[in-house]
Amino acid sequence: MRKGGGGMDFITRLNSICRPGEKKRLCEAAFDAEDDALRDVLKKAGPFAKLGEACWRRVVLAQGFPEAVAGRLKALGAAPEAGVFVLEKNGAVIGALTLRAGEIFGCAVAPEWRGRGYGTFLLRRALRAAGPGPVCTQTPPGNAAMEALLRRCGFRPQEQALPAAGEEPARAREAGAAAGPLSLPQKWVRGAPDGDGENALAVAHAFLRTHVRPGAFALDATAGNGHDTLFLCRLVGAAGRVLAFDVQPQAVENTNARLRENGCGQVGRAVLDSHANLAAYAAPGSVDAAVFNLGYLPGGDHGVFTTPGVSVPAMRTALELLRPGGVMTVCVYYGGPQGMAEKDAVLAFLTGLPPEGYRVSVRDFSGRPGCPPIPVCIEKRAW
Repeated sequence: MRKGGGGMDFITRLNSICRPGEKKRLCEAAFDAEDDALRDVLKKAGPFAKLGEACWRRVVLAQGFPEAVAGRLKALGAAPEAGVFVLEKNGAVIGALTLRAGEIFGCAVAPEWRGRGYGTFLLRRALRAAGPGPVCTQTPPGNAAMEALLRRCGFRPQEQALPAAGEEPARAREAGAAAGPLSLPQKWVRGAPDGDGENALAVAHAFLRTHVRPGAFALDATAGNGHDTLFLCRLVGAAGRVLAFDVQPQAVENTNARLRENGCGQVGRAVLDSHANLAAYAAPGSVDAAVFNLGYLPGGDHGVFTTPGVSVPAMRTALELLRPGGVMTVCVYYGGPQGMAEKDAVLAFLTGLPPEGYRVSVRDFSGRPGCPPIPVCIEKRAW
């Protein structure tokens, strides 16, 4: 919206033609679109101003937990901890969702605000902040409202086998046969590896989620826009540490901004340096996980990209820095001008690692059109 008096003229016309319900929807749409100029005009505009405050809502990642906020979170069944997204309306907390390391641990909206789309708004905003990568959650049997919410946000149920006889959870066995057939929580996934929905990033994240624990020390050798750095920060938690590297100032700035915005600025940071210098930042055997995404910076200068002459020695160094049992993932993006040469060199190096020292898994999507990225997952043997 342009500055000046045109905004108020626009609102005057809207006031004359919009019914109250339409005005409310317009206010909500303006807030949801994060259009500051339009919001400011609506707040000052006659009938819109009267109903506007009832429409202002936002989702934020909680940075601190004042007593009132902590109490409200507990009332909603959410713990005041890292990874809590809160839904605010008129300055009050009316909903909460915990999203940590790719898993949702709860999504709740205050009873008086349910059935109005706030749960969908909360979940979609949290997923947007989380960035790409798979997300999973569980719902208790028969929770139709939560199941409908998950479907609206792109989740799908995941098949799971019932436990064999004698392996049921203790609480289920204690309930006795009178309780009827065993009901397990339903697992839901969004963007997870499964058939045609599988991709290199999902494979790498699923592998890291299995191996990286809270308190770990991780390296993101190619920070890019910070999505993997943030993912690692959520895996290692407040007790862990993540260092990210990039040779482009834009990438370092983007990554550090993303970490701050998501409450992870104290856990991870990006430095303006090449992954050729990893050994200057960590001792051999001290790193729990390392991540490489080869290629160029999305949205950046495509003339700046990784090369095998630097990538392969950096991977060799990263493997030396890993502790026994540590892991490394490499996503090979080879669509650029130097991509094929780097792909061949990297795959030759990784698949040639001695099997007595490393377990290497390569996932090939060559049946798909274009140049689908190739994920490689490496575990440094501890046995």
